[in-house]
Amino acid sequence: MRYFPTARLILLVVLSVSLPAPTVAAQASDVDSTRAADANGARSTALRILPVLGSAPETGFVGGATALRVSSPIADSMTRASTEQVYVAYTAKQQLRAFVSTDRWSEGNRWGLNAQVEYQRFPQPFFGIGIDAPKSAEEWYEARSLIAGVAVLRHLTRAFYGQLGLRYTRTTIRDVEAGGVIGRGEMAGARGGTVSQIVTGLAWDSRDNLFAPAKGAYVLATAAHGGSVSGSDYRFGHYVADARRYWRVGRGVLAGQAYLEATSGEAPFDQMALLGSSSAMRGYVRGRYRDHDLVAGQVEYRMPVSGRLGAAAFIGAGTVAPTISQLGSSTLLPTFGGGARWLLLPKQRTTIRVDYAKGKSSSGFYVAFNEAF
Repeated sequence: MRYFPTARLILLVVLSVSLPAPTVAAQASDVDSTRAADANGARSTALRILPVLGSAPETGFVGGATALRVSSPIADSMTRASTEQVYVAYTAKQQLRAFVSTDRWSEGNRWGLNAQVEYQRFPQPFFGIGIDAPKSAEEWYEARSLIAGVAVLRHLTRAFYGQLGLRYTRTTIRDVEAGGVIGRGEMAGARGGTVSQIVTGLAWDSRDNLFAPAKGAYVLATAAHGGSVSGSDYRFGHYVADARRYWRVGRGVLAGQAYLEATSGEAPFDQMALLGSSSAMRGYVRGRYRDHDLVAGQVEYRMPVSGRLGAAAFIGAGTVAPTISQLGSSTLLPTFGGGARWLLLPKQRTTIRVDYAKGKSSSGFYVAFNEAF
């Protein structure tokens, strides 16, 4: 799931409203779910509308809303839940982010479909490339982007899945600082352009739940390539290796993740590996450090507190470098923190999380659906 983009959220108001799904034909069994007869049999469906209010130095006041719909077969505990989400956020500085997404699974998880269309109009900082990029080099620019992605997953054998997809981004760069690196056009992507890539991948997924796993493993390897043949203005590759493992420990769950990201060829500066997000390297503004390659790892312990309320604590580290071979000698940046969890939909184990994280000379609050990884 996607996250609320403010890096330093200081005010959160979440109001939850349960509404019947449009296809519901029977009376709801409780306030969280409804039974609907469809081609695949009865389904449990829940819809939540969540307004969020916030403030951050780079955005001013933020007002937004998101609607999340989750459905799953009532009699089939093996088939994964399908989700749809609509999200809109607007700020006092006329920044806008909006997207529509869907993640659907067929009976027995034989086929999966993930798709998202997003529009962003967000001024953002650029500090340079490399782990030694100084804060004093900060310059601002505005990127207006149309982003679309679709991926089809096919169950192969045991817990193996194959993936084939398309990733498309059309970006316009505006309001650059005069005399800045971006304004001088010294980097690939400084004038914007189109990125279009074919994405292939292979995954091992034995998690017991997509939103809040308590056991199992998830290992993903993807390769994306694009050039003039695919309609891209830039010829480069993008590679990801993501390994996660989950164990029940005491009353809670211990989760671990190792993550590697790499780019090759003429990668635009905004398509390089970016350190910092609500899911990995929390505590750093996204893009504070960027380079061709990135490695990161984190461990998190999650446990129930009372009723639907839970808590989590995490620690991790990561770095960026121009080549994979240089990652081992690059400065390692720490991250640690904790947060609260609220179980929004118990049947699907969908949660809302609020995290506070500290990094090296930086910190941040994050609000998101579901666990970080």
